Amino acid sequence: METSADFFITQNNTVSESSVSDTKTEIPETVQCRQGVSVLYKGHYLYSKYAPDKLINSIISNLSISHDTLVLIFIPVLWLGLENLILKLNENCKIAAIEYDDALFNFAEQNLPQKYKKQILFFNKSTLNEYSDFIQKEHFKRILRIDFSAGTAFFKSEYDSIFLLTQSVIDQFWKNRLTLIKFGRLYSKNVFKNLCVFQNSIPFESLYNSVEKPILVCGAGESLNKTISQIKNKKESFFILAVDAAANSLLENGIKPDGIVAVEAQLAIEKAYIGKPANSKILLFCDSVSRTHVPKIVNGNTVFFISEYAKMKFLDRLKKAKILPPVIKPLGSVGLVAVEIALRLRKSENTKIIFSGLDFSYSTGITHSKGTAAHKQQLINVSRLCSVFNLDAAFGTGTFFINSKNNKKMVSTKALEKYALLFAETFLNQKNLFDAGESGIKLNFPKIDLESFSEFKSLQPAEFLKPDFQFTRNKKTEIAIFNFLKEEQNALTILKDILTNGEQSAFFDKSKTLSTQIFNFLDGREYLFIHFPDAVGKTNTQSFFNRIRIEIDFFLKEINLQLQKTRLD
Repeated sequence: METSADFFITQNNTVSESSVSDTKTEIPETVQCRQGVSVLYKGHYLYSKYAPDKLINSIISNLSISHDTLVLIFIPVLWLGLENLILKLNENCKIAAIEYDDALFNFAEQNLPQKYKKQILFFNKSTLNEYSDFIQKEHFKRILRIDFSAGTAFFKSEYDSIFLLTQSVIDQFWKNRLTLIKFGRLYSKNVFKNLCVFQNSIPFESLYNSVEKPILVCGAGESLNKTISQIKNKKESFFILAVDAAANSLLENGIKPDGIVAVEAQLAIEKAYIGKPANSKILLFCDSVSRTHVPKIVNGNTVFFISEYAKMKFLDRLKKAKILPPVIKPLGSVGLVAVEIALRLRKSENTKIIFSGLDFSYSTGITHSKGTAAHKQQLINVSRLCSVFNLDAAFGTGTFFINSKNNKKMVSTKALEKYALLFAETFLNQKNLFDAGESGIKLNFPKIDLESFSEFKSLQPAEFLKPDFQFTRNKKTEIAIFNFLKEEQNALTILKDILTNGEQSAFFDKSKTLSTQIFNFLDGREYLFIHFPDAVGKTNTQSFFNRIRIEIDFFLKEINLQLQKTRLD
């Protein structure tokens, strides 16, 4: 599905000297021209002095506006061309206008024709938060930018930023939709499967603000190699939190992490647990949507959280039932999640968090640190025809070179670059967050040298870090999980009968229409359809119901299995 902007239309907004009047007007003034009315503001004509509406109408006449398009207008001033633009709108299109200058905003607001006020959403710099909420709630498929006058020259960088932000929001929404289409069903299935493990896990909240040592977050990037050599003799100085792919690298060098972070839902991630991580009894910080077999492999204590993989009432219902683990906003990368967990674990803001191996890039031929599953697989594949270097990853489609922190040329991708930007944006204002990695994308966090790090803290390990630590099962949680699963079992059984037998069903409520009754059951059970391609927007109701009927069998089977495992003794 096309998610990028179809057009980036600008007029020639460079204000020439010839357009400057001798009078530096501080408020917009209309000026009569040969073929209409222009506007003079701060010594600049915002339209042509000869035919003010000619250029904008020419641009609009050449447009073809697809459905589900957000038309973003900058500097509307007199709204010339608006009527022609509205005639061009297709299904589910909307117009949003933005004016950064207060005087021009007031002027444009006064000149907006009354008949169009309900059709146009008009924002100024003080209401940009409302604009941000608007673009995130609407599900536009593309954006069309039109600069309605030459006034964009006054705040060019601000308008460019707003446009790029809007485009990014639209892009990200549809990328997330594609992820849900592919993995949404698996995520929901894993949530149900992990519920029965959740009752025997350590509550995440009980560990908040519990770590006094500096926390070292280890990713699986190439820079971890040097970090391992630097901390071998001072590993007790840190609380080491490793992403799952990095655990083997640390363990094979005699460094046992205090915690492992697992977020991946697919089978492929189990490669990271082959060898020393298996049966290591290391504390596992596990996403409720992640691979359910991983806690069994590690065979230690588990701490659950959940990534909010979609906005759903289903998660609200889990929270109301008091069986929803702490929520972490969707960050996409296990490295970002690990840092978020570290922030919740540290005793206070004065406790240092240091990260390494979060490179978001890699050297030509070397994608991960030594000892990781990816590195070992490359060694296994070596033959006369296959190099030890993974050159395909360096020169594949979408790769590009960057200058890393140590001025070395490294390879990155759009996805990795986006994670790096998200990392910088998410943790920008966090205190005592340090970068120990020698390579990778520059993240603009304070650097720290682990070679000379001397903040040694010889503290007794917390109880929850001891392999024989047993968390007392919470009877109330067990009952809540059982009751929730039982409620889902009953609801899906009834819904299945209604969808199969229609108005002949024994459960059909004659006081409601069939569709209303079905949608009432679906409310709060988005896991049945969140992965449908048409879960957003209009859809064929009968086709939708037919597919729901199939999904019920899938989830009923899983819920029945979990009910058998849930103990209430």
